[in-house]
Amino acid sequence: MKRLLDVSVSILVVIALFMSQSWAVTAAYADYSIDGSDDSNSFHLEGSTSNQAEPISGGQESDAGSVDSEPQDAQQVLSGETNEAAAADSASNDQLTVKNVSVSAHVQNIGWMDPVSSGKVAGTTGRGLNLEALKISLEVDGATSQEQIANAISVEAHVSNVGWQAAVGNGGTAGTTGQSRAVEALRVRLSGELSARYTVWYRVHSAEFGWLGWACDGADAGSAGYGRAVQAVQVAVLPKGDPAPGDTSCPFKSRSDEPASITVRSHTSNIGWMSPVGGGSVAGTTGRGLPMEALEAQLGWYGHSGSIELRGHVSNVGWQQWSEGHCGTTGKSQRLEAVQIRLTGEAAEKYDIWYCAHVSGIGWLDWACNGAAAGSAGKGKAIEAVKVILVEKGGAAPGSSSKVFIGDLDAVAVSGSAVSGESLGLSSGQKATIGGKGAKLLNSIALSVAGQTDDGSISYAVMDAYSGWGASESDGGAAKAVSGAPIKAIKMSLSGQFAANYDIWYRVYDSGNGWTGWTSNGQACGVSGGSSGLCGIDVALVRKGQPAPGSTGNAFTETSGIGLVSQAHVASAGWLAPVGNGETAGQTGMSRSLQALYISTQGIDASVEVSAHVANIGWQPYVSGASYAGTVGKGLAIQAVKLRLTGNDSSKYNIYYRIHAADYGWLGWAKNDAAAGTVGLSKQAEAIQIKLVAKGSSDAPVQDHAALIQLPGLSAKANCSGLGWQASVGNGGVAGTVGQNRAMEAMQLSLSDSSMNGGISYSAHVSNIGWQSAVSDGATAGTIGQGQQIQAVKINLTGDVSNYFDVWYRVHVSNYGWLGWTKNGSPAGTTKLGIPVQALQVKIVPKGASAPGSTSDSYFETYRYMGYQTPGSYPKVSCNSVQLPSYCTGYFTYVTPSRIPYNASRQDCINAFVQRAREYIGTRYIEPWSSWPGDAVDCSGLVLQCLYATGMDMGWYNPYNHRWLPEQTYNSMNWYRNNTFMPVSTSAMQRGDVVYYQGHIGIYIGNGRIIDSWPGIGVTERSVNAPGRVIGAARPFA
Repeated sequence: MKRLLDVSVSILVVIALFMSQSWAVTAAYADYSIDGSDDSNSFHLEGSTSNQAEPISGGQESDAGSVDSEPQDAQQVLSGETNEAAAADSASNDQLTVKNVSVSAHVQNIGWMDPVSSGKVAGTTGRGLNLEALKISLEVDGATSQEQIANAISVEAHVSNVGWQAAVGNGGTAGTTGQSRAVEALRVRLSGELSARYTVWYRVHSAEFGWLGWACDGADAGSAGYGRAVQAVQVAVLPKGDPAPGDTSCPFKSRSDEPASITVRSHTSNIGWMSPVGGGSVAGTTGRGLPMEALEAQLGWYGHSGSIELRGHVSNVGWQQWSEGHCGTTGKSQRLEAVQIRLTGEAAEKYDIWYCAHVSGIGWLDWACNGAAAGSAGKGKAIEAVKVILVEKGGAAPGSSSKVFIGDLDAVAVSGSAVSGESLGLSSGQKATIGGKGAKLLNSIALSVAGQTDDGSISYAVMDAYSGWGASESDGGAAKAVSGAPIKAIKMSLSGQFAANYDIWYRVYDSGNGWTGWTSNGQACGVSGGSSGLCGIDVALVRKGQPAPGSTGNAFTETSGIGLVSQAHVASAGWLAPVGNGETAGQTGMSRSLQALYISTQGIDASVEVSAHVANIGWQPYVSGASYAGTVGKGLAIQAVKLRLTGNDSSKYNIYYRIHAADYGWLGWAKNDAAAGTVGLSKQAEAIQIKLVAKGSSDAPVQDHAALIQLPGLSAKANCSGLGWQASVGNGGVAGTVGQNRAMEAMQLSLSDSSMNGGISYSAHVSNIGWQSAVSDGATAGTIGQGQQIQAVKINLTGDVSNYFDVWYRVHVSNYGWLGWTKNGSPAGTTKLGIPVQALQVKIVPKGASAPGSTSDSYFETYRYMGYQTPGSYPKVSCNSVQLPSYCTGYFTYVTPSRIPYNASRQDCINAFVQRAREYIGTRYIEPWSSWPGDAVDCSGLVLQCLYATGMDMGWYNPYNHRWLPEQTYNSMNWYRNNTFMPVSTSAMQRGDVVYYQGHIGIYIGNGRIIDSWPGIGVTERSVNAPGRVIGAARPFA
């Protein structure tokens, strides 16, 4: 019986402990009730008042009055089994427990709002205000470290124009502040320990979507791809297994989940671009007889790759190249006759694109798919409307697909581009022709076959004079001669079953020989040699066994004899036609620069290598054959060239050449690798003549004047006090010293590498001597060992050099630094002031070229002001006294002379300004006078004279106008209103500022004192407040 009683007591104790533990956990998180409807603004927590029961953690004793406390005698009779239950209870109480949830929202135009508790709305709704940042804080019990608390919850924010940010922990800021960036989506997670016992639920109120569904435990909530801002959020932490707070459908909207869509629009004759239509709708018109001219189609599939490519068959053009988003033409009145449409990227893997055309005179054709041709070709029929639709892969066609295209079978199409880059058009049919007599020289061709039913292709190649036969192209690819060169001959051939059924016949029009005979199936057609090129092509598809379209004689001609061909690329014209031996390549009299040059030989075992001197580049490496000398597309002129022969026959010939240079015309002939043209003058070559002449022949041109005009080299050398002769410097270099306060005492100048006769002469103005006689070509100007200083220089070029070049020079003088540039014998420096030259810079430039820099104050005999200066457009100070205009005569023309030095500091100007004011103290007040101390001044007349003490020319504001012009009676207010001087705060006035009053002005001298002129008392020093209320201040010496 006793044992039964013990067991019963043990069971009762365990039950009591279990109930105590359950009550504690429930009290810790609190009972809850939830309204999860979309109209609800909160999730209500009950029992969360300040007197709610708290769980007892391990090692913590409960209150004597706690409802879950056991009586003392019950605890004393616990058996071993009850001790195990107590141990389990203690372990349960060591778990982390959520005590409270707090959510703070940072909202546009508001900032941080007051925090709300679990389930409450953080942010705003119905006000259109973006939520920009969020803090979610969990208060937890049972934590054994700060890390547990910090990691209790993590929050990630998707921010506009940023994307997903890194997660923040408990109480951290997710999102941004001060950047006007909206949060668009959230992810919230509990720590692993908490997530085992709780679920964190959250939902957002998103712009234009409203309240979305509840998400939990790190799932996305909000939207992506729409640019929709979160405006409010609700967060709730519930025990694991409890139902969601509300509807959980659609917590997150992603634009990338939407299916792909298309828009199509037509450019229709007499209408232009029409409004876009969606998939399956009619783009264009029907029943109105209006041809479509262009078509655009755009794919919309957010977050996925892919595009729509189109290809159009256009009247008078034929098939265009594939192009993303559009085909056809606008502004040319050319009808669109057929289209091909295809998808790329992910879109091509997910969808088929179907389309059908409404053709003039025929009506709706059937549905074509994924790049097949729809419409017609060769029938003169325009597409008037199209329908385009996307169907998921494997889906059924929108309708019948049996008759989608009407066109001529096996029609050859040929197109070409001229050397100048212009198109020679496109021709198609059983026979096709481009160009002909009078057309421009061809640089590239392309051929294709429309309506081809047999397997096979058409291939073709071209030959030019510089690189020979090029690589073969096929089926619409461009076969090109080297850049700018004309095609000399062509070959065409067919392959596959197509070749079994047809022969391809062709002939060409040569600019020097006319139409050749017909040839076929891979045979060469054209002219090899000479300076002519192809300007027309006939092509015909002929059934096997049928005769040639015409005569087959002289289809290919090889020109015999020795020759030379050159071809020029010139500005504004591009590549010109090739020319023969001795002829002019380029243009004269049009001011167009020669920019690139091809040269080739014929009939000899030798080639021509060319090196060009190009503007902004200099001498280029030698090139030959298919490579041109110079540049194309960069706007850079060739200035000089060097030509040389290489190969087995090079010793048998001389190559002569001469340049037509801008401003000079034809220069002399050079030969065999000598330079011809100009170097260092920035003069463009405009044309060239080249002659290949057998050695010993009387055809050699006479070399009677210079073939090259080159900027001569310059050497300048200075002898400096205390240093002696310094190392020489070149053109534009600095001879002498800067920053060492050493005078130049002598100098030497000389020229080198000149392509013509002449030299350089120079003279020096020396202290205690004056101007010396000129010396030249390396002789010494100045003195050596006498301690005399050079103060000014003159420099001249002599002989033919002076006809092609100017010499510019400037000097660096003591106290002033670099003076302005001058040229061709004008003095540079100073005289009468005893200021030594310290350095010299000399630069030789082409005749008429602009100065290397400023030309102001290159020479002077009176001091030039170089000290402190007022900023911007405010009146300037000077060491030179102000000169009044000539109309200022009579009594009211006094000007205080400038008293600041030529290198005055700002403080020198302020001191002169204030000191002059003190000199006027005691002078009487007469309005509107501005006279000398002891005579009379009014308030602004005093300030004017004190400004004159710094050489500040006030222009229209002068003593004469002040006296006689009524509008200058109140200059103080004029200056105040016009901000004549830089305005400053009255609380920040400094010595030397001016102080404005209503109808009055004074000079601030510091410490709250001014000097001003006042009626009845004249000029005095007194308190800044004595004249009345201060209305402003300004700083003449800012």
